[in-house]
Formats: sequence, structure tokens, C-alpha cells
Amino acid sequence: MTAVVCLGGANVDRKLRVAAPVRPGSSNPATACETFGGVARNVAENLARCGVPVQLLAAVGQDAAGRALLDDAAQAGIDVQAVHAIGGALTGSYTAVLDSDGDLYVALAHMDLCEQLTPDWLAQHADVCRGAALVVADLNLPATTLAALVTAAAEEGAPPLVLVAVSEAKMARLPPRLHGVRLLVLNRGELAAWAGTEALAPGVARLQAAGVRDVVVTLGAAGLCHTTAAAGALVFLAAPVVPAEAVVDVTGAGDALAAGLCHGLWSGAVADHGWSPACARALARAAWTVQCAETVAPDAWPFSSISVFRFPLSD
Repeated sequence: MTAVVCLGGANVDRKLRVAAPVRPGSSNPATACETFGGVARNVAENLARCGVPVQLLAAVGQDAAGRALLDDAAQAGIDVQAVHAIGGALTGSYTAVLDSDGDLYVALAHMDLCEQLTPDWLAQHADVCRGAALVVADLNLPATTLAALVTAAAEEGAPPLVLVAVSEAKMARLPPRLHGVRLLVLNRGELAAWAGTEALAPGVARLQAAGVRDVVVTLGAAGLCHTTAAAGALVFLAAPVVPAEAVVDVTGAGDALAAGLCHGLWSGAVADHGWSPACARALARAAWTVQCAETVAPDAWPFSSISVFRFPLSD
């Protein structure tokens, strides 16, 4: 089977969960755990745990954290041979402070190594990307590298390109012309940051006018909306209900959802059945992930059949 190639962030995740409501400006008792993360790395692990062949293109430091990250990824089934290990640099980190309910309070991202993933670096892996079944990139990549990826994706015979947003601040890295992007995955805040409007339909329409074929906007615990073949139409899908007491950690849920969408493209399910079934499975994976302490749930897709709650969206 042809591999999915994931490009972007690979780092150490440090998660601290406070025992009571956060008191800013004061010491807050908390529990802590450390695991591996990064949007591209998380998407890659989710796919690998579903039996998808996947290769990671990223950067780590030549330090203990970088070596441990690569060993862990390889054990999960990810091909890490082409990951760039940079001497004298610290592997990236993402530190999340979670409130007593497990929801994100604040996060600090140290992702400087991604700036080393330049267009010249991308050119060294052009054959890998051209031979992929699907190329998935997160917006931790520099703007120039993202522009080069989009340009390559617009060429005849190029594999589909999926872009996954990482933060409102990094939406500015999207190139103005997005022809060649098969799918863009982002949340409502990221869409508003790019489009300059809180309204979903006009924001998505602007992305499609820039050249994106399909868009999925995640809406947290409510679910998501996705584009359809009908111009300007959006469909809302409700997320599975997860009781508050079952939520352990929301970190990685969005990456699990993005991986589910990528799995739908890679497997041909989207081509056969449209976006709604793939989105429903992706929502199920995200719901499963928030009930795990791990950033990536350490098992395959949890549900064999998913009920799809599908509604036309009114903004």
C-alpha cells in the first residue's frame, strides 16, 4: 500500500491538570504527565494505529527527547527514517495547562525547529511526497514551505494535499492561492482569524474562492460542519455525547479527528460515500480520544458502525 506522508510538528507534550479552578497569579496544585505530540506526528500515529502506512517528515533535536520521540513513533508503526535530527537544538515542546474539567486553559508552544523545514528541505523529499497516496501538512511549517507544497499539489498527477491548522496565529501562513488543496481542517476561531468574519458560511466560501476544494470546520463538543458538492452548502454533524465525568484530557482530539478525515480520503471512503460517514468516524475517534490520558488513543477505531446526524447548516 502507498504511504501517507505527514509533514510538520513533532514534539514533546507536557500536560498539567489543576485540581481546582485555576487561580491566575497564584500557585495551583496540579498533576502532570509527559507524552509525545505535534499535529503532524499525532495525525501520523493515529493513522498508523489504524494500519495505514505512514511516513513522518519533521525535525527534532539531537537530544534525549528527540531520540525518545523517534523510538516511540517507530514502535507505533511510523516510518521516521527521513526525520531531520538537528544538532545543538532542543526538540520542540507543547505545554498545556488543563482546568479541573480537562479543558484547555492555556498552552505554550515551543516549535522553533519547524522553521528549519524550508523549501530547500522540502525539495530534498520531493520524490517521497510525489509518490505518496496522500500528503498531510500542518501549519507549523513556514509560509514559504506551505506555498511550495500547495504549488506542487496543483500539478497534474500530484497526490491530494490536506492542510491542518494549528492555531489562530499561524493562519497567516496560508498562501493566498490555495488551488491544489484537497481539504483544509480548522476550527471556528482559526477560520475567523483568516476570513475576518465569525460567520461560517461566508468564511468557508472565501477559502473555496481561494482554491480549497473541501473544508471541515470543527466546533468542539458540538461537532463539525463540512462542505458538499453543492456550491456554498455546509452540512452540520453532531458529535457523540461524552459525559463531563468521562473527559480525561482534550489534548489531541482535533488531531484524531483530522486523522479520521485523512483515513477517509486514503481509503477511498470519501470518494465512494461523501464526507458525512468519514466525518462521523472522525468525530467518534475524537470522542474516544478525550476519554484517554494519552494524546493518541492507543488502539484502532473504536466503533464499527456510526450513526450520522446530518443537518443543513444555517449560519
